[in-house]
Amino acid sequence: MRLLIVLLYASCMLVSCRKSTSAVKIADISDIRAGIEVYQSLSDQTDNMVSIDLYDKKGKQIVNDSINIWVNAKKADYKIVQQLYYSKNYYYRIEKVSPDNSRYNLEIQLPNGKKYNLGSGSALALSNPDNIICNRTASLNKDYFMEWSDLYDVNTLYISKSVQVENKQEPTITTFLEEPSDTITIKPAGSYLIKKEKLRQPHGKLRMLIFKFTATKRGNTNPGLLKGSTFIINGNHQKVVDFK
Repeated sequence: MRLLIVLLYASCMLVSCRKSTSAVKIADISDIRAGIEVYQSLSDQTDNMVSIDLYDKKGKQIVNDSINIWVNAKKADYKIVQQLYYSKNYYYRIEKVSPDNSRYNLEIQLPNGKKYNLGSGSALALSNPDNIICNRTASLNKDYFMEWSDLYDVNTLYISKSVQVENKQEPTITTFLEEPSDTITIKPAGSYLIKKEKLRQPHGKLRMLIFKFTATKRGNTNPGLLKGSTFIINGNHQKVVDFK
């Protein structure tokens, strides 16, 4: 009986995972929803990675290695990644693409030979992480202050915490918990102050703050694509502060 249950479970997983992909015939750009994401360093525009996911009208990943994609005339690799159980992830990826006149331009060719513009977006402006002025070690008994300037496209600051907590079951083992990030909308120049009272944690001792100064832009996708297609370009400068 147990063997039957296991086989049924495996069969259901296989059917479920197969249903998540689509081998439907793609004849036109209107058959595709695209998710385009560019991660770009804010210190070097050529230090980047472009990933593209393609979906059909039912929201299933398109499985077709006869579809080709180029980014600034460089062909992206078609990737198949094995995940849990029988599931696989299908996508296109390319790294270290030089922006063309500070832009990422994507083109797609379908199995029938038709070519279309897939999307286009501006590269992120470069900035110097040294323009973020902050102490890398700090005291929990003092307010913490930082300031920055000339970060250009940076528009969001994410602050995450690492908190040391007591492990009652294993008191000799140091345990850290990652607290959810705070999200703050910022400008290219500004400052931020954390009062010492805010550094105190109710369930442990603050050991680390991670500041991600993040730039995010949205590119334009071909209007002929299915609704819900996206093009996002992002990058960040990161600063880590240790508390004593």
